[in-house]
Order: sequence, then C-alpha cells, then structure tokens
Amino acid sequence: MSASKNHTQSIQRFYTILTECQTSYSFWLEQLIIVRVNLKHIGNLPSKEKILPLRLKNKVAIITGSGRGIGKAIALRFSEEGAKVIVDDVNQETGNQTTDLIQSKGHTAIFTPTDVTDSNMVEDMVTKTIKKFGKIDILVNNAICSTNDVLTNNWDANLNVILKGAQHCSQAIIPEMQKNGGGSIINVASVNGLIGLQGIHAYSASKGAIISLTKSLAISHGADNIRVNCICPGTIQTEVWEPMIERNPNILNDIIPHYPLHRIGTPIDIANAALFLASDESSFATGAIFTIDGGLTAGLHNFPI
Repeated sequence: MSASKNHTQSIQRFYTILTECQTSYSFWLEQLIIVRVNLKHIGNLPSKEKILPLRLKNKVAIITGSGRGIGKAIALRFSEEGAKVIVDDVNQETGNQTTDLIQSKGHTAIFTPTDVTDSNMVEDMVTKTIKKFGKIDILVNNAICSTNDVLTNNWDANLNVILKGAQHCSQAIIPEMQKNGGGSIINVASVNGLIGLQGIHAYSASKGAIISLTKSLAISHGADNIRVNCICPGTIQTEVWEPMIERNPNILNDIIPHYPLHRIGTPIDIANAALFLASDESSFATGAIFTIDGGLTAGLHNFPI
C-alpha cells in the first residue's frame, strides 16, 4: 500500500510540474508576441524617433564658415537633429555644396554668402534669416581666414575674420535672441588660444581673444538667457591642412605622438561638442571653454624622464 501511495503522489507531482511548465510557457509565449508586435511598430518609425527626439527640432541656426571642414560638419550635424540651418560662407561654391548636401538628405537649409568682416553683409544675413524663419536660436562663429594668412601671420586678416567677424555676427544676432527669449552662441577657438605655437602669432592671438570675448559676452547676456560658450579644438583633419601636407606629406603622422589618444581629431568630434552646446542639454553652461583636443593640453606627453 505504501509503495502504491508513493507512486500515486509521484504521478500527481509530475502532473503539477507539467501544468506549471505549460502555464509558464504560455506566459512567455504571450510576452514574446507582445515584444514582436512592439518591434514591428517601432520599425515603422523614422530612425531618429526610435531612440531620442530630435535635439534641435524647430531651432534656427546660423553657422559661419560652414562651406567646408568643421563648419560643414556642424551644419550637417545640426540639420540631422532637426535644425533649420543657415549655411554662411564667403566661398559661394563650397557654401552651395554644403547647402545642397543638407537638402539632399531631406533637411532644411539656405545659403547666405557673407563676408563676416563686413558688418553690413552680416546685417543683411540676419535680415534674410528672420524673413525666412522668423527667429534665430543658435549662432556658431566658425569663420577663419586662409591657411596662408595663418602661416604668414597676416594680422589684419586673422583679427578681422576671426575676432571682428565673431563680434559682428554676435552684435547683430543677440538682439534677435533677446526678442526670442534666449539662445546659444558657440565660438570656435583653438588650443592655440590656450597655449602658444611657435611662429603662429596672429592666429594664436586671435583665438585667445575669442576665448576672452566668449567670457565677456556670457557675463553680459546671462540675464537674457543667452548662453555663450567656446570650443577649443586640437588638430582636426580638414582641408586647412592641404597646403601643409603638400610641403610635408608626413606632417599629420608626425603630430600624432603628441596626443595621448594617439590620433588627431575629425570634424565630427567638434560637431558633436557643438551639438551639445546648442541643445538644451547644456542649459546651465555659459562662459565655458570646452577643450576637445585628444588630451594635447592635459600635460606633457611622451616626455623623457
């Protein structure tokens, strides 16, 4: 009798476990179906909406010197995040190319050929932007003089384009930002404004002045909810280096050992930093200097001890 009873209990336990397994299987099968339905729904969404909302949706951004290099990368990155972009460059060919590229991706951009050293042309750029989009939320002061002007220490060219150009644009756009309840100004300086570079005096002084201008504007317009910040890039591989590469094909490889990250930067490295400063994610940042330099200015690297 005892053996028969134990046998019966074993069978009952077996059926109980089997029933629980069936219930668990049904539950997880149901969850799998729900997940598959949700994934199918997500797959129908635009790619940007799968993860995060657009960070600059409905923002209007002017980027000077955006025909190529860092400025072009910033213009493209901003447009990808929903900004309406005003491509500004003194070179009509490269300016049109950047604008066409943005538009070909389904984003909004117009080109306003402007010499930032001419305050009247800057005012005209602002007027056209307001007429087209009704406001200005973001200004990126990125215009730079030619590589030859940098290497030959053309003081007038460096100061007029880099420093006075940034001031002309800021002075013309700040009143529009005040009307709109605030905005973000991003000045692109350089590590050469923080540390010296042998023989490059005019460029270094101009970039150092941009850093000071950033702090002064930030203090002056904080009450207007206008944030003013500065990016100091290290060596970034752009078209600016082409004349120097022609003279020394190994120049960039020679520079790399000075960088703790063992590489030089790309325009997108700077564009991503600019995106952060343009977005609401940096709402408490103003008067700040963001050094994006692969560790170049962190201290001595590869120093023999």
